[in-house]
Amino acid sequence: MLYRIIKFGGSNLQDARDFSRCAEVVSNYSTPSIIVVSAFYNVTDRISRAALKASESGHNPGTFIEEFSAECFKQVKTNIHDRSLLEKTNAELERLIEKLSLLFKGIHAIGELPESINDTLLSYGERISALILTSVLSSRNLPVSLALPEDFGLITDGEFGSASILLRESSKRVKKFFNKNQYYVVPGFYGVSLEGKTTLLGRGGTDYSAAALANLLDAESLDIWKDVDGFQTGDPRIVKDSRTIDFLSYNEAAELSYFGAKILHPRTVEPLQPKNIPLRIFNISGNSGKPATVIHNGSVEELPGPKSITFSRNFSVLKLKGPAVGIKPGVLAQVAGIMDTAGVNISSVFTSQTAICFLLLGSDLRKARKAIRNEAPALISDVETLSDIALVALVGEGITKKKGIAAKAFQAVAEEDINVEIIAAGASTAAVYFVVKENDCDRAVKATHRYFFPENSGPNNHQYSDLTSVVL
Repeated sequence: MLYRIIKFGGSNLQDARDFSRCAEVVSNYSTPSIIVVSAFYNVTDRISRAALKASESGHNPGTFIEEFSAECFKQVKTNIHDRSLLEKTNAELERLIEKLSLLFKGIHAIGELPESINDTLLSYGERISALILTSVLSSRNLPVSLALPEDFGLITDGEFGSASILLRESSKRVKKFFNKNQYYVVPGFYGVSLEGKTTLLGRGGTDYSAAALANLLDAESLDIWKDVDGFQTGDPRIVKDSRTIDFLSYNEAAELSYFGAKILHPRTVEPLQPKNIPLRIFNISGNSGKPATVIHNGSVEELPGPKSITFSRNFSVLKLKGPAVGIKPGVLAQVAGIMDTAGVNISSVFTSQTAICFLLLGSDLRKARKAIRNEAPALISDVETLSDIALVALVGEGITKKKGIAAKAFQAVAEEDINVEIIAAGASTAAVYFVVKENDCDRAVKATHRYFFPENSGPNNHQYSDLTSVVL
């Protein structure tokens, strides 16, 4: 059977009526379809804060559980009117909340929050929203079943907090489980290790789990429903004249996600690209019935500049200085090993004869500096850090092969009297990026967008007519 994978994020589940709106969307799809759902809006953050408070301060989590439980039962009451189905759903919901309550009592009792327990706790937002959506679809007389990752075998590498899905290990189990011509609802965001432990897929990981299912089932498409019009030429909160991008390649979508666009989890395209499965992004509030942005291999067109300008305020720079530190054999490998042992992910590296600069997540900067100061090779004479910075990225397929892109970006920000701290290209053929002070970020984004996307010009995208309509 050829499945469609449909994903709803937390932004689609902000109030009780939104479950019915999602159900209306699903009813427009023919079977077989698999619906992958996130926790409803802000729930994961709230569970996380309550868990930390319970473990660190000894705060009794009972108040949070009571409030959260009341909200969940309200969702059910608002959306399900059949008495028998309502009672059945409430009973199943009560069992889930009791399990969640026991986990909270456990961390309250021991005064700490182990990684394994944290992953299990945070998976309950998705478990609950999947249960509710399954019942809402059932109330509309649609053939539907709830399918849990632990039941169908979405296997991960076992890393808590940010696990990777093992496609080969998951393949046979998943294909055997999903074999009926019906709807299935799957909670996203988590999988299970080979030992059966719940492991999260990182923030926004519901996109990633949906993409993995698309790969494992050779799906016709992955349709992601958002509350925005897909990818834009710039963040509309900063760039008032941003435009929707009709088409992106897999590489472009991956780079935009990595460098700060919040539309997709950065790993979403990984499982899709090898099988050329199209990813279609829809606005749930749109009226056209067509996707806002389609991501597909397609053909790469020659554009005069980038397709989009994105940014991130989450990065920092660690600079290691010393004579010949950038060209001495083995120094970079030693430092990378020190970082890896300390659990620091290196986003990018720039070298010169007397310095090595590491682009890191801001949250890793202190940990990285401490590790280097304790373990650094003797050749390193000084360690400097750059925080309060922002990274601005220009993304477009083949952009590094187009002459003058970096020069134009420099000119755009120079005209705004903005200093560029670092500029880099070459790690990807689809991205050029530069670093500025954080308080210059908005002006830098506006300036480069204005330069590359002047008024009355468009992003010059192809329309892929065979991919831009919903198959009902």
